[in-house]
Amino acid sequence: MKEFLFIVIVGTFIGWITNYIAIKLLFRPYNEINILGFKLQGVIPKRRKELAESIGKTVNSELISIKDITNTINSMELEVEIDKIVGEIVEKKIKGEFIGSYPMLKMFINDSIINKIKSYIKSAIEENKGEIVNTIIDKLEKEIDFEDLIIKKINEFSLEEVENMTINIAKNELKHIEYIGAVLGAFIGVIQYLLIKII
Repeated sequence: MKEFLFIVIVGTFIGWITNYIAIKLLFRPYNEINILGFKLQGVIPKRRKELAESIGKTVNSELISIKDITNTINSMELEVEIDKIVGEIVEKKIKGEFIGSYPMLKMFINDSIINKIKSYIKSAIEENKGEIVNTIIDKLEKEIDFEDLIIKKINEFSLEEVENMTINIAKNELKHIEYIGAVLGAFIGVIQYLLIKII
């Protein structure tokens, strides 16, 4: 019985430690090291560039792209925002800066005139909203490479940050892999014990 328990415990430990080391080797060592002529580096650090490009392409093609963002902008109701922005700009520029620089204008420019100016600017913007939005969207689509932005952002993360993020996201799954290694190790230990007894 002691022999059986010993073999199973050793098998369990070997199975667990093997998977634990395998998980660690996904990330470490960060930099390539040479061990007796054998080069060793974590899978993710070694393939970081390819992984970043793959994630960038996947996100851009399957999840969200600059086209999705511009389509959302195009479908938004902007009248309320336009009204608010125009109001703030007119108040600031005419009431604040312009009349502040030329106090005599207070005799000619009252709230009624300011409201008319607001209304005129708002109407002009709303009448040309489609053209304005399309111009902005065209500019965004030409100037912004969403895939490239994702790749650059991923490459800006330190390897330690990538490791911590991955572990935090997949903490439970990685633990399960360790436990599965332990269970398989125990199972192999049982098989070994039975084979020893049969032989």
